[in-house]
Amino acid sequence: MKYIKFFCIVFCVLIFGGMLISNFNYFNSQTIALAQETQDNVFNDIDAYLADACKKAHFPAMSITIVDKENVLLSKTYGKCESTDIPFLLGSVSKSFTALCIMQLVEQGKIELDALISNYLSKSHTNNSITIRQLLNHTSGLDEHQNLENYKIVNKQGIHHYANVNYSLLGKIIEKISGFSYEDYVNENIFQPLTMTKSATTYEKAKENGLIETYNNWFGINTNTNPIFPKNEDAWITAPAGRISSSTADLGKYLQMYLNGGKGIITNESIHKMFYENVDVESNIPYKYGMGWTLINNPLPQSALRHAGLVETGMSTIYILPEREIGIAIAVNSNDYFVGKDMMDRIDWSIALMLMGEKPNQIGANEYVTRHLLYDFAYLVVFVISVLPICLISLFKKRIGKGKLWLKITLLALLHLALPIFILLLPQMFFATPLWVVQAFVPDMFFTMILSSCLLFIGGIAKIILLIINKTKKA
Repeated sequence: MKYIKFFCIVFCVLIFGGMLISNFNYFNSQTIALAQETQDNVFNDIDAYLADACKKAHFPAMSITIVDKENVLLSKTYGKCESTDIPFLLGSVSKSFTALCIMQLVEQGKIELDALISNYLSKSHTNNSITIRQLLNHTSGLDEHQNLENYKIVNKQGIHHYANVNYSLLGKIIEKISGFSYEDYVNENIFQPLTMTKSATTYEKAKENGLIETYNNWFGINTNTNPIFPKNEDAWITAPAGRISSSTADLGKYLQMYLNGGKGIITNESIHKMFYENVDVESNIPYKYGMGWTLINNPLPQSALRHAGLVETGMSTIYILPEREIGIAIAVNSNDYFVGKDMMDRIDWSIALMLMGEKPNQIGANEYVTRHLLYDFAYLVVFVISVLPICLISLFKKRIGKGKLWLKITLLALLHLALPIFILLLPQMFFATPLWVVQAFVPDMFFTMILSSCLLFIGGIAKIILLIINKTKKA
């Protein structure tokens, strides 16, 4: 009887336990399925959002790759782009590669972060005051528009002032210490180990890899434009500062390297330094710039690491979301400085927001056209002001004998000399941007400024000639 009771108890325990286990597996599988469904929904939503946003922003082509430590979570292209293996121009996203190279050399004991650059460069304009770390964090005091030929300290050191020349100098240091060209060093130590077969540091290699067609924007119309690559080492944007090309598929592998603690490319300790040994960008902006990465705490609900890139014919952005262990790479093949750039920022922010469970920024259906029409109207006003004096030259001729001569000369000087000079100096005066930068990044604005200034000068010369002829006749 005791044995019968014992076997009954064991039987009941087994049955009840089996039910519990089966229910646990059922609920667990339901939970996994629900989590997978939720994740799939997020990426479906991101895909739909980007397809719509790409059209509204009038990007000729867009590519995106989202990864976690092991998998590609989303790989999509929009517009005239057939594959995420097609390379785009990265712009300043290149700086993270240069910083990575520097940290490799630091790990090898060949470079010290707080050593002066004069220890590594035989020729330096500021031998005794700039350190490697200051170049990495843009706190060297160098100016935004300097290059390797003319750089000098003009800003307060220790304060963040973004300048391409910082990373151009780091590129020269990499070459000096490693004994390799920048191209060969990056290929051997980053591209090849990570099988980034569609990435390059030169135009020739980028073309060989199938570099996508690139565009600039003229008055709201995307115009096919050949990409600009540095012809010499004194260029404003060199390869280490912003001329690397890569596909978003390759960038996905690059981001997975960080997510996996370096994958033998670099140690996790060095990654932590790159991400978190940083400086404030501005006192009123909650961003911190590290070694090729910007740490962002607001307005995102979770922290993110980001770097954006912009060149004359392309834009890109990379993200790492540490809490989600996700990397994002997105690129477009056009530069529309006043409208498209803002839209690109809002779009890439939105991807991070959606992955964090937030709502994306929406691009208005007619926003692109409306905003460009406003800029085009402003250009038209400037053009009309400049061409009107020429159109009214006959009226000036009729009234040439009336009024005081000194007043006419004063008005001529203001309208046909001071105004065109003001137009040409406008970017420098209000935006601290040289005219040659405007030419490269906002060609329609540059064209309008030059044409309008020339027309005003010509109108002034014509009026001066008429005044001289009138005076001669009177004499």
